Amino acid sequence: MLETLLITFREGLEAFLIVAITLAYLTKTGRHDLKTPVFAGIAVALLISATTGWHIAALADTPLMEGILALVAGVLVASMTYYMMTTAHKIKTHIGETVERHAAKAGKGAIIGVFLFTVVMIAREGMETALMLGAISGKTDGSSMMAGAALGLGLTAFIGYLWASQSHKINLKAFMQVTGIFLFLFAVHLFLYGIYELTEVEGTIFYNDAVHQAMKPWVSSKTLFGQLTIYGLLVVPCAWLMIAYVKDKFFKHEEFIAAE
Repeated sequence: MLETLLITFREGLEAFLIVAITLAYLTKTGRHDLKTPVFAGIAVALLISATTGWHIAALADTPLMEGILALVAGVLVASMTYYMMTTAHKIKTHIGETVERHAAKAGKGAIIGVFLFTVVMIAREGMETALMLGAISGKTDGSSMMAGAALGLGLTAFIGYLWASQSHKINLKAFMQVTGIFLFLFAVHLFLYGIYELTEVEGTIFYNDAVHQAMKPWVSSKTLFGQLTIYGLLVVPCAWLMIAYVKDKFFKHEEFIAAE
């Protein structure tokens, strides 16, 4: 459940930020008529993401497919997370420039451009979520995944409210770094889980019982190592956030003293 909660929360909040920044820019520039294509794009993106998730979960019905999906998810998540972490400080500017480029088009071009931009941006987050959840669906209880997803979306709504009311107090770069660390760790976890599943498939070139048994303590949630790995996904990012917070406070204190 913890894995599902963190995945849903991180991806859901990133999608929310994209929408919030887009709508704020349209409001600031007086293009209120282009908000409808944004909401329509969100609806289409959610439909695409849900359909993708259902198909991925249906594919993960054998150790071979679970292993392949986990490896693919691990590589994609790591690469996409690296991109988001390195561009976090420019995300607001990037979205504003892209929306402006589409909104400046004549006639229906602006509507179509903003709509497609929203679909691509939100569906990317949704499909990334679907890929990660689909990759672990074979080893996770369905009810636990549903509960984790509900809690993750609830946290997204809460942080979304804070963002709307106190956005000046939120360090977007720190958020991207902290949640990005979680996704990097989870990508490693997925990669190890993929190797674990593939080495279980007899009659294939991947089969290796020695490697399979050696990997088991690291990926199974029923072992001590497995539990430590899962909880480490939460502890390490939280520790990073605490260090970043203390560091930020320290520098502000030093600047205050220097100003005196």
